[in-house]
Amino acid sequence: MSLFQNWDRFFSPLYIPSYTAWPAACWLLFKPTEWENVEIVLLILITLFLIFAGTVETNSDEKKHRLFGYLYLSSSLLISIAGLCYWLV
Repeated sequence: MSLFQNWDRFFSPLYIPSYTAWPAACWLLFKPTEWENVEIVLLILITLFLIFAGTVETNSDEKKHRLFGYLYLSSSLLISIAGLCYWLV
């Protein structure tokens, strides 16, 4: 029962982008086939989600939230640059 009492340690809303957006972006960037229109839109939505999560977290007073906010903003920038380069080349 102690595992269920401390569930917020593992499923904190702070970590949701790292559980959802990063694996999907890595799958899109390292996919061996050509991108379809849906996948380009998905990468844009992932980038927007990371930007939203980063700006929300950087406005917090806690250092941990600000650190994750800047991490999300930096990763959205890197994912968008990598996606643009992959799409254009």
